Amino acid sequence: MKKMEENKDVNVNENKDNKDNDTITLSQQELDKRIQQALYVNSQNEKKKYEKELQKQKSLMEMDEQSRLVEEKKQLEQQLADIQFTNLKYETAKVLNNKGMSAEFVDFVIGNDTETTQQNIEKLDKLFKKAVSEEVSKRVTSTTTKNSNNSNNNGITKEQFRKMSIAEQSELFRNNPEIYKQLTK
Repeated sequence: MKKMEENKDVNVNENKDNKDNDTITLSQQELDKRIQQALYVNSQNEKKKYEKELQKQKSLMEMDEQSRLVEEKKQLEQQLADIQFTNLKYETAKVLNNKGMSAEFVDFVIGNDTETTQQNIEKLDKLFKKAVSEEVSKRVTSTTTKNSNNSNNNGITKEQFRKMSIAEQSELFRNNPEIYKQLTK
């Protein structure tokens, strides 16, 4: 009975290139082997971290009291700086969200301190709004031009075209050659 359980097929969904899902079939033995490999790699990484920390602690124990205190102070200052930087990133993300911008801009605007970061946010906000405004203006102008072209096409019948003067027809030819061709067919 145990051999039958080992030979059971297990379906695993695997996403390749984020395009589509492919189903692969693995035996229980193959699946167990992959899991064991992943656990082994993870345990090796944890072991390296532990050995590194152990080495730090041993080196601290070998130092005299004054040197040890200086080294511990450096480590604590580094941890404090890391925490302050993380807090600055968090606060920056909140400010960006409040201004209606994506928190993904954090890395672009973050500075060494709060004031620099705030100045960078203001610059980005001003430039971002300007770029959006310009793009909207372009699209509105482009849409208006397209709509006016379409209304000319729909608003002019062949009969109206025939009643136009030569000057009006040539102006239509210069401005909208496609419409002119359609009306002259």
